[in-house]
Amino acid sequence: MKANTQQARMLVSMIACAATAGIATTAQAGDQGLATPHYDSVVVKYSDLDLNSVAGNKVLYARLSSAAERACGKDPHSRDLQRRMQYRACYDSALNRAVDKIGSRELQALHATGNVHNVG
Repeated sequence: MKANTQQARMLVSMIACAATAGIATTAQAGDQGLATPHYDSVVVKYSDLDLNSVAGNKVLYARLSSAAERACGKDPHSRDLQRRMQYRACYDSALNRAVDKIGSRELQALHATGNVHNVG
């Protein structure tokens, strides 16, 4: 159980770092008049999943995708291209880091297909 707690903490740290990277990108590329978006860290628990199975990795990928979305502040779905690009950069960075940190080949293969919204 101790290893699962450590894994969950590592994911929280990783997603928080990715969100921080998103803030840094926003600060560098952003318009002075735009408010800096708020980013949260998100806990992703997966001790209940079997990462040796395809199904377990699909569920974990859906959880990581959802966590990246929450950490980066939901897709703005607006016509403001700059804000959409900032969100997407944060989301992609958070999800990439989470997948890499887990280290599951099945999870990495799932991520490489790019079916983010069709999982789960």
